[in-house]
Amino acid sequence: MRMTGLRLHDFRGYRQVLLTPPEGVTVLVGENGAGKTNLLEAIHLCCLGRSHRTSQDKEMIRKDQETAAVQLTVERKDGRHEVGIRLFENARRKKVVYVNGKTAARVGELMGHATCVIFSPEDLSLVKEGPQARRRFLDMLLSQQQRAYFYALQTYMSALKQRNALLKSGDFRQLPAWDEQLATAAAPVIRLRRTACEMLHQQAAKHYLYIGGREQETFALQYESPLAGSGDIAGDMLYGLQQCRNEDIRRQTTCFGPHRDELALFLKNEPIKAFGSQGQMRTAALALKLAAFDLLEASQGEPPLLLLDDVLSELDPDRRRRLIARIGRAQALLTCTAREDFTGARPACVLHVKGGEITQAAD
Repeated sequence: MRMTGLRLHDFRGYRQVLLTPPEGVTVLVGENGAGKTNLLEAIHLCCLGRSHRTSQDKEMIRKDQETAAVQLTVERKDGRHEVGIRLFENARRKKVVYVNGKTAARVGELMGHATCVIFSPEDLSLVKEGPQARRRFLDMLLSQQQRAYFYALQTYMSALKQRNALLKSGDFRQLPAWDEQLATAAAPVIRLRRTACEMLHQQAAKHYLYIGGREQETFALQYESPLAGSGDIAGDMLYGLQQCRNEDIRRQTTCFGPHRDELALFLKNEPIKAFGSQGQMRTAALALKLAAFDLLEASQGEPPLLLLDDVLSELDPDRRRRLIARIGRAQALLTCTAREDFTGARPACVLHVKGGEITQAAD
């Protein structure tokens, strides 16, 4: 996959921008706050329908403006794909999604046309924070990999919301009906998650070994769910809901189901979150993102876009060299604050970013 054009209109600090990066690595150089990350955020928004930095759409609209628009064009094996999103400052207006020049009825129609994997300093949250961060990582990966997962997860979360509302209302007469709906909706979510986790484990372990360079540091990923080994997911889910009903009523929330799954990470058979050093946790986060890259490439038959936000400066020279070697086959956009930060990246293009303007760097 190759990005051929990115257009921004009143997005973050940019009034109007057209970016047409070449194949290979494009480096965006600029001071902190110059707007480099905003460009990567716009690409991520077009690929997944959401920012990787905020859940508030209005935060992405330029100051004193009522709307913003982004448009991404990519060339794939099957031809040209164009996706776009318009955001509104008015929270009552939903964002509008465009796919190949037509308004999409649902955000899910965006999935799979353009795909990306983003690396950022915030990736440490994958390792250091609670299960929610890792579930979000898994959900975003699977949503890009197959649109059916995105819709299955939406169906499950909608049923979960309805069941939780019943628990809060105190009227439990409809709980059995919602238990059945939730159990049915859980099955495809669990099934696709556990398959993906098996592949993530295999690839992430290889990447950790390569980037870390220490054979004694074995990295492992484990999908933890009461339904992980189930042969009848819907049936076992229904039984679990029934067993937990009294607890759910007491707590007024659903305590059993894939919304509580965990993606556990281990280094040398110990939880990396508790025993890993900062460098080991950063390597684990990189390994997870590289494994996600592998899964997307395998499912699509071509590599996704790679977005590296001020990541190389965080790595020692050996880890930097090993990471660059791993990503060389994809088109990549890389941000940094100084030229020395991308030593070894062999960029096809270097651009300076300052004050909402992008200019070609002098040789």
